[in-house]
Amino acid sequence: MFQSARCSSFHVTPIGTNEYVSTQWQQQQNSDQVEGSTTDKKSRPSNVYRNGRAPTEECETGSSYKMAGPLWTGPLHDMDVVNDAIDRLEVAQTNNGVNPSGGTPMHPLHTATTLHGLLVSVSEELPDTPLYHLLPTLCKTVNSPAIPMKMFKAALVNAGYRVSAYHKEPQAIKTDAPNHVVWDIVRAYCKEHPPHKKKESKKHRVGEEQGSQSSNPQSYVDIASKILSKEMRTNVDFTIPKGFEKGRKKAKRWAHNPEPNWGPKAAASGKNKRKQDGESAVEEPSTKQSKP
Repeated sequence: MFQSARCSSFHVTPIGTNEYVSTQWQQQQNSDQVEGSTTDKKSRPSNVYRNGRAPTEECETGSSYKMAGPLWTGPLHDMDVVNDAIDRLEVAQTNNGVNPSGGTPMHPLHTATTLHGLLVSVSEELPDTPLYHLLPTLCKTVNSPAIPMKMFKAALVNAGYRVSAYHKEPQAIKTDAPNHVVWDIVRAYCKEHPPHKKKESKKHRVGEEQGSQSSNPQSYVDIASKILSKEMRTNVDFTIPKGFEKGRKKAKRWAHNPEPNWGPKAAASGKNKRKQDGESAVEEPSTKQSKP
């Protein structure tokens, strides 16, 4: 995986490729099935693989890439198992949480609603798109107002690409669209809703990157301006298509906290201290004076 050092653009490339297998060998196999001929042993693929190639497309900010991996880029789930589990849960919902046919679940599940929502989310994902963009991160990069999720997805569909959610993150967007298409949608939205000017720090005013130790006035790069100033290559249409996302299963895809006030308590303030001998906590007297 190649990740931009200054924005959320990324490219995924295989570590090794066997181009003969993916082109000539497959074409030969298809022709054999049609003609009924036998394949020459010498024309079969060898065990020679070529190294993977770095992305040729430049990052939107013109910055370098960081490399990570290897990582699994194939399908994450067995969809037959996922769909079967969804069917069993939905059948059990009408029978007090128990499968009436005697199958699983045999007892009511306290987490049935959460489990059903998770599995439905999994079943709606693009299986061949391993990574995703975070919509708030895209907006934050260019200091843009929040783009409605439905509008962003509609723009991708209208541009001819596929899009889905991600089962672990409600603000994630999985799509097969290239990086420049994703940023073109952000650029188009910013033309209609101009972003506010980003507040500059003292270092920014003198041309230095925040946190940088350099005194070079050319070291600071305004990422937002660089992305938004690029020429658009995509015809962006935010019109929501008729019947968009129609027929989606009714499910709680991203479950909320199981109960009120769930989770860790507030962090210790340090105002109450315990003596080393194990006595009860003694509250320090307040130094603030009450107003008359």
